[in-house]
Amino acid sequence: MTGRPILVFDGECAFCNRVVRFVLAHERRNDLLFVPRDSAFGLALRERYKLQRVESLLWIEGGRALIEWDAVARTAAYVGGPYAWLASAVGLLPRPLLRWSYRVVARLRKRLAGRPGQCLPRSAAQQQRFLE
Repeated sequence: MTGRPILVFDGECAFCNRVVRFVLAHERRNDLLFVPRDSAFGLALRERYKLQRVESLLWIEGGRALIEWDAVARTAAYVGGPYAWLASAVGLLPRPLLRWSYRVVARLRKRLAGRPGQCLPRSAAQQQRFLE
């Protein structure tokens, strides 16, 4: 496995695709790999970390997989700047509230963002960072 961080996302979800676009537009490091959750590699990663039934965003790094709010917070830290600060501040809230909030957004994500549009526009360099 690569030493680079991996973001596993629902490739069929418009909300999740917008998150990926946001990361691509605001990241500073350009080393994050993206994996659609239901791709062969996404399924293998979920099996490896025993997260087959988890439909959450996943952040994988250093042999650890983070789910739900922890994955969002790590993604924000990766993006950096005010997004990292905001995630750190929100992270001070009680864990049960963070879990509940994540799950509410996750349950409503398809209604919030509508139907998935076309494929994510990617430059040649970005395309190499999408693994399936």
